[in-house]
Amino acid sequence: MSSTPLEDLSAAASTTEPKPPVTGGELPAVGYGTQGSASGGKGRRRRMIILGGLVAIVVLALALGLGIGLGTKKHSSSVSDSSSGSSGNDTSTTSLSPGNSSSITTTIPLSSLLGDQSRYLLSSRNFTITNTTTTRVYNWTISEVWSTPGALTKPMIVINGISPGPVLEANLGDQVIVNVYNNMTNETAVHWHGQYQRGTNFMDGTYAITQCGIPPGETFVYNFTAQTVGTSWWHAHRLAQYTDGLFGPIVFHAANETAMTANKYDDEYTFVLNDMYNTQASALEWRFRAVGTGIDGQPGDEPTPDGGMINGVSQARCAYIPPTDLVIAERKRSLDGRPIAGSLTKRGSSGLRQRSTTAGTYYPETNYCGNATTTYWNATWVGGKTYRLRLVNAGTFVNTEFSIDNHTLTVIEADGVSVEPLNVSSINLAVAQRYSVLVTLNQPAGAYWIRNVLATDQVRYTGLDFNDTTLGVLRYEGVSETLLPANLPASSIGNLTAFDTTALVPAEKQDAQLPTQSAWIQFDMQYTSNNQHFMFINSTSWSPLGLGQAAIFDVTASTTSANQSLGDQFSVVNTQAGVFDLVVNSLDDGDHPFHLHGHTFQIMSQGDGRWTGDTSTLNTTNPMRRDTIVIPSYGHIVLRFATDNPGVWAFHCHITWHMEIGLLMTITDLPDQIAQFNYPSFIPEQCSRDTSLGFRRRSLTIDG
Repeated sequence: MSSTPLEDLSAAASTTEPKPPVTGGELPAVGYGTQGSASGGKGRRRRMIILGGLVAIVVLALALGLGIGLGTKKHSSSVSDSSSGSSGNDTSTTSLSPGNSSSITTTIPLSSLLGDQSRYLLSSRNFTITNTTTTRVYNWTISEVWSTPGALTKPMIVINGISPGPVLEANLGDQVIVNVYNNMTNETAVHWHGQYQRGTNFMDGTYAITQCGIPPGETFVYNFTAQTVGTSWWHAHRLAQYTDGLFGPIVFHAANETAMTANKYDDEYTFVLNDMYNTQASALEWRFRAVGTGIDGQPGDEPTPDGGMINGVSQARCAYIPPTDLVIAERKRSLDGRPIAGSLTKRGSSGLRQRSTTAGTYYPETNYCGNATTTYWNATWVGGKTYRLRLVNAGTFVNTEFSIDNHTLTVIEADGVSVEPLNVSSINLAVAQRYSVLVTLNQPAGAYWIRNVLATDQVRYTGLDFNDTTLGVLRYEGVSETLLPANLPASSIGNLTAFDTTALVPAEKQDAQLPTQSAWIQFDMQYTSNNQHFMFINSTSWSPLGLGQAAIFDVTASTTSANQSLGDQFSVVNTQAGVFDLVVNSLDDGDHPFHLHGHTFQIMSQGDGRWTGDTSTLNTTNPMRRDTIVIPSYGHIVLRFATDNPGVWAFHCHITWHMEIGLLMTITDLPDQIAQFNYPSFIPEQCSRDTSLGFRRRSLTIDG
């Protein structure tokens, strides 16, 4: 049994090519994630809803409804980590400032970038699943390099010299210590997605909420207890850094996990799937922000990826950016925010009005392509055996669909929740979602395509060289390593229906309790008076508080009275533990994968249209539980969860481009207990040094 990462697509292709310039013109020092609210101006305070022990239903309407629905447009060399202290650091790497890749001086080959591919196979890691707890120590160094995951050499962020980074693995109850050294010139933070962090909210790794950034040249010691079980991932929670490669898988075990004990399998393999960009993320973000309406001059249009990845391997050949001309007219929109063809509009107090055409800088189309040899990710497994495949969508923007030709997939876990087995031919993962599926090698010995297909229903443009399908090769043991699958479309499997998340049923039944607290929110995209676009939750566009600040420390220093101020962010505060309903209505015409830190929620309702409060429509019988959910276009969700985990917890869209323009809020649970947190001394010390790094603040005034 082996896992061999590479298979040449074109042996004749050159393995070197010039490094492309960062596109979009010379990039200024840009402030990322900076602040705003619909009221505009500086000196605004963080908007708070204070909820006590009895049912308190608060309906929060938007103060302004400008530009509703301007979001995503719906059209149809091994390096390893070690618990003994060996880190495999690439200390020779220099780093870059935002939008400036010229300072990266280290180039590594693909074999070094991918590292030891056997780390994805459980039996190769020699990990023992047990109820006996221990302390597990990981030493990581974050650096920046040039490398070539596809055909084009691009700037990347690596961890111990590899991307995706090391597998973070533990048993339930283990103490996990990760020493993260920042070898970049930008600050960073690492979030442990899906982890409860009960009692250690300050280890959640969310920049400007639970910590300040890790300054360049310094180490943050993340120290927490493994409190969740299943498949997850860790990633940067600062700027768009994980788009450039700062992410990796989490596998936390429990000897009594239902997904493992109720299903027979022989081994397990982890797949990190994602969309990828051959242009540096900071350059794309600068273009996305600079033009004020979207990267291509149309309202809200996000950068489209160039291709996909399977465990770090890509076949994307080019880096495409569309032309941007601010003279392009904006699409007309009706009072409910839906497009009306033919003219320009904005929505204001006087109803439907024309919005003036804005002239601005023109950026030409760019399409840099590389000629490096591209590869297939590939593995050899044993015929007749059953494997648990742990799937993670570590992408930036779009859903991905995973399949193995001619092989049925049986879903047994979603976001760490064991589910009743569900047979499907493929599985669709929204950004940040995870699944475990079983696959039995019961086909004739041979080679079969593994497919990572990017969804295109949310993208507004693609280049001529857009690579929507990334291929890997599964070979049965004994088959020649040079054998490739037949070059055929993906095959259908029997009468299996398409994967439907509403068909998922938790294997461990938990009926919904009655709520004691609730709040309603809604979100959209809005324009500012200077023609910038930001996303707003209840009229507030999230941003960092300021230099050297994190929201958690403001809670510590504050009281719990209704007139407390926690800066320039929107938060719902639960002063007492209870059962909480969060109602979210979308006024945007795109789908949004939302993630809640520190909690697993029950999905009481999810669907089209706004939820109006009819509790008879809620699913109270063993509703599906997870931590990441898609809010459909102009749709809604109703989530129910306990508010007994003290901390300031982010709730946000996991599309990176949307986070960076403010689609984030926080749930603050039990502020009196937060005030009692005992922070390690290095955390406030790093905040004091954060002030020397600086960033620009954005001042918003709604054009109404």
